[in-house]
Amino acid sequence: MISLQARVVVFGRRSHSVLDSNSPASTIQLNPVMSDATVPPPFVPQAPFQGPGGDVILRSSDGIDFYVYRIVLSLASPVFEHMFGSSQPPSESDTLPVVPMAESAIILDRSLRFFYPGAEPVVDSVGQLCDILELLIGKYDTQSLVSLGKRFLRDYIDAEPLACFAVAIRLGWQDIARTAARKCLSLPLLTPTHKLPNVWKNAPGTAYYHLLQYHYRCGEAARASWKDLSWTQACRCTRYLEASCHLPGTKGYGTMVWFIQYLQASAEMAAINPSPDIIDDCSLISKALQGIQNCPDCKGRMSKVLPEFISTQWWPHIKSEIAKVELDLEF
Repeated sequence: MISLQARVVVFGRRSHSVLDSNSPASTIQLNPVMSDATVPPPFVPQAPFQGPGGDVILRSSDGIDFYVYRIVLSLASPVFEHMFGSSQPPSESDTLPVVPMAESAIILDRSLRFFYPGAEPVVDSVGQLCDILELLIGKYDTQSLVSLGKRFLRDYIDAEPLACFAVAIRLGWQDIARTAARKCLSLPLLTPTHKLPNVWKNAPGTAYYHLLQYHYRCGEAARASWKDLSWTQACRCTRYLEASCHLPGTKGYGTMVWFIQYLQASAEMAAINPSPDIIDDCSLISKALQGIQNCPDCKGRMSKVLPEFISTQWWPHIKSEIAKVELDLEF
């Protein structure tokens, strides 16, 4: 009697079973060929979207079913209201009508949680929030969620101002766009290595052009802020010069070299990143204080007077000059 043995022959990355009649019978354990990429488990809807409740099924683009009530969707969105008000063809495979959706299960789940009773909104990133808001407000016209959407978007402005600006422009939220644009002043947008977040793929290119123009004009305002010192109050960094008063009622001041050098250096730095929040550069202040040591009239008091001047006069002055620049959103 001839025993048949299964032999595994591997070709490339595929394995095949071959019957061999020349080998004695034995038990062989076949190990599965592992894939290079680990396939994530399918998304499983949680309460309140799992069956069997609901009177309609929203089926995601990746084949996951969400059991929902039409009245809830209709109250939130006029698009769903019109959809469910029209006749629906009966489904051949489900007892409940099925609405195919273009969105993935994770985006559909996160979007429904913004308005569905018994669900809490969950957002994992500003990119995901962009997809959610585009779906809810841009596609399904759920205007009742604008306030909530703005609140979630504001939470990302400090960490992702450039992305938030793009989302706000896309949705027509000028108040959020202006706030995000001011936060973008801390970014080196004018450098060639700066990259745009992925959410910019749906934003108009003119929006980025206007943002760059705003950034540049704010930088120029910061750069010029040191040239006119008429805004300064009494300060030991300046010295009154009686001989320079050529006309009655005029005042002239002489300014220390190290003081001018500090103002110019910090203004140039602010021109690159014209945000008042980043001009507190310790290296510039230290360099200015080193210059003070060469002046016997200054070194006794300037170590205290200079920081006070910077915080109470210099920073507010730069802020006021930058605040005069308007962001053009008419495009």
